[in-house]
This record gives sequence, structure tokens and C-alpha cells, in this order.
Amino acid sequence: MAGAEGIGRRELTAALFARQLLHRDHGSTAVAAVRQLVALQAQYSPSPHIALHARLPEFHQGDLEDALVAGDVVKSTLMRGTLHIVAGSDYGHFAAAWRGQALTEFRSRYSDVDEDAVAVGLREFTTQPRSAQELKGHVLHLTGGRVRATDLLHYARSLVPLTHVAPSGHWRAHGKPRMVLWQGELPPEPDATALLVRRYLAAFGPASRADIAQFSATRKREIDPALAALEPLDRYTGPDGIELFDLPDQPMGTPEATLPVRYLPKWEATMLSHADRTRILPAALYREVYRAVNGECLATYLVDGVVAGTWRHSRERDTATLSVHALRPTRAKTALTEEGRRLLSFLEPEAPRQVVAFD
Repeated sequence: MAGAEGIGRRELTAALFARQLLHRDHGSTAVAAVRQLVALQAQYSPSPHIALHARLPEFHQGDLEDALVAGDVVKSTLMRGTLHIVAGSDYGHFAAAWRGQALTEFRSRYSDVDEDAVAVGLREFTTQPRSAQELKGHVLHLTGGRVRATDLLHYARSLVPLTHVAPSGHWRAHGKPRMVLWQGELPPEPDATALLVRRYLAAFGPASRADIAQFSATRKREIDPALAALEPLDRYTGPDGIELFDLPDQPMGTPEATLPVRYLPKWEATMLSHADRTRILPAALYREVYRAVNGECLATYLVDGVVAGTWRHSRERDTATLSVHALRPTRAKTALTEEGRRLLSFLEPEAPRQVVAFD
């Protein structure tokens, strides 16, 4: 076990950039990348595709779509009650870790509901793909109307592991998804949370207990047994004096090197997976990136590993435009233009004219 040596914010930024595959200097497949990244937030269908495009040299939308159809990756409501795309091989552990948290509130709210009977009924019902409306109606029937309307779908997803059916998760696929019962046994605790924490540290570490809790929505009494199961762990003292945990022999990046420009999507998991986000997002820019009104996390770009602005794209007739909005001064316009053209070629490959515009 390493001693609690100090680690600076720049070192944390370099480590995060490397573990998030943002150097784009590797040959990972889409499935391997999703597994390394733990979970891609997927409430906006293009975001996981853009996230992988930022990290994989030759990524195509069909790579992720094929993996979803094959079950090598799955889309489901998991950590923090948010839609994610995760590796199929990890899904059972993640679902089990999240399920315990999700059910805690429901058990106190609906103590008169026969949870086991409802779960059996839902398992039978969801052997075939079902819409959200069908699931709500069936939970209403199984519980005799004792579950409030706003909880019906979430209650169903908490009781049984449900994954989305294609084309949910496909490139720009919107509309009402269908969900089906995941065919597998959920592992017990603390094994489930231990694997989730292991994957998290490999992708986002070094990290504090608060960071792990932010990502996983688990409490200290679940986190500490998981950390104990992962020993021996490396320990650091972060720039604010808080203890950070890490798996041994993980990539730490090169703090002295300038990190390449990258464009990241809306609801990028790297922006949302730490309690202390200053390793990637300067505190002064927080309100510029997160919109409290609707909970939106804007699409951003990184300069030297840190958020420097936001972006959006539009298509008007033959012209696709990437609008780049700076939140702090930068001398990286040439690199931003080159990387922006690469992104536009991915977003609008058929547009005859592609423009990167700075405002």
C-alpha cells in the first residue's frame, strides 16, 4: 500500500485525461472503451456516440449500434436514476448496486406493498419488450393503485433489471423506448458495489469517498466495504487535503505535457462524476456549463485538459456550422478549428460545407 503522498490538481487532470482515453492514442473497440469509461450518460441519444468519437480514432455510429443489438453494451437506468450505456458484462453488478439505493425510499413510502409479489409479476410481464406506459399500467394493477403515478415507472425499474431495446441508444434515435427483462442473476453485495467502485477508480481515480458517492449514489456504509474488498489501494492527499483512493499501477498521464484539444458532448460523464470537479472544470465556469433551470450540462471543449468553452452545431441547407463559445481566453484556435472540423465530419458527413465559427 502506498503512503498518503500529496497529489496536485494538474496531476489529477492529467490522470483523468489518460484514463478517459482522451489522448486517442489507442486501438480500443467501442465495447472495450465503454467498459473502461464505466458508463456513458445516455439521456440524449447522440451524446454516447460523440463521447466515443472524441476518444476513438476510427469510431462510427454503427459500432455502438451493433454492440447494443448484440448485447455487448446495454442501455438502462442506473446510477443516480440516470440513463447510461454500460458494458454488458458489468451490467448485472451495476444494476444490483443501484437497485439497493433506489428501493430504500420506496420501501419506506410503500411499506404496505408486497414487493416480492410485484417483482414476480413484473418479471413475467417483461419477458417481452414493454413501453413505459405499459409498465406503469402493470405496476398500478399489481399494487392495487397504492403506488403514486409519478413513481410507477421508477418503481418497476428498481424492482427488476430492465434494459432498453434497440433502436434506443442508436444515433439520433428519439421517441418512446421499450424495455425488457435482463436475463441474468444479480450478484450479491458487497461484490456488486465493489466492482462498480473498481471500475470507477480505473476510469476516474484517484478519487475521494465523496467522489465515489457522487457517481454511484451510494452511501459511506456501502462504499467502505467496497473499498475494503479492493485492498491494497493507493492513497493520496488531494490539493484540498482530502484523502483520495486509487487502484495500484494505474495510468497517471504526464502533468508536464500539454493535453490536446477535445470536444465533449452534452451530459458528458467526465463533467458529472466527481464531487470536486475542478480537475476538469474551473470553479468560475461552473454556472456557465450547468443550467440549473432544466439540469442541462452543456457540450464543452477542453484546452489542455480543462474546460475552456462550450459548443453547439447547426445545419442550414448545405452548410454545417460548429459554433464555439469561449468561456476563457485561449491561443488554441488552430487546434480547435482542426478538431472542430473532425467533429463536423462526424456530425454532418454529407454537408458540402463545414464551418467552425468562434463567437
